[in-house]
Amino acid sequence: MSQPEGSAPIETPSGLGRREFCACAFALAAAAAVTACSGGGGTSSVAPPPPPPPPPSSPVTTTETKTSMLSQPSGTVRDYTTTASGTCPLVLGAAQGYYLVRDLSGIYAFNASCLHLGGRISPTQTGFGCPCHGSQYDLNGTVTVGPAPVGSTLQHYEVSESTPGGVLVIDPAKPVSATTRLT
Repeated sequence: MSQPEGSAPIETPSGLGRREFCACAFALAAAAAVTACSGGGGTSSVAPPPPPPPPPSSPVTTTETKTSMLSQPSGTVRDYTTTASGTCPLVLGAAQGYYLVRDLSGIYAFNASCLHLGGRISPTQTGFGCPCHGSQYDLNGTVTVGPAPVGSTLQHYEVSESTPGGVLVIDPAKPVSATTRLT
């Protein structure tokens, strides 16, 4: 390909021919565009915002009573997650269900949707983990290892008795503090 009349010759670094130079420049520009569109090259210290919480659903009636849960050892977890097939990938913000947990202070429930991209977390030896990208949570639902924002806590919900002495009910329409317990 010839140069247009009156234009200065294109100088290429390191003795590259024009084609090689253009190919390298194109590859660098494409890599920069991908990095810009994907949120950076991994060097940013700003964590992405967590996904929106799932929309409140109707109360979940468990099979546990307050007496039966309080008689369990600290660290007891009951699974009230959805039965949708698989855990990843999921629709951002989709409801994954809830975990009912007993610790030394009482009984509580929280959302089972990972704060990173909404995958369903699962119980582990020390708390909970997300199989999608490896986020880890302690028993109270606080992120200990990212990519979910470390220090963030899963949304907790009110746990109450359906009737005095009756089964427990998790009410996703009633968010509570992560320190609230039924005793």
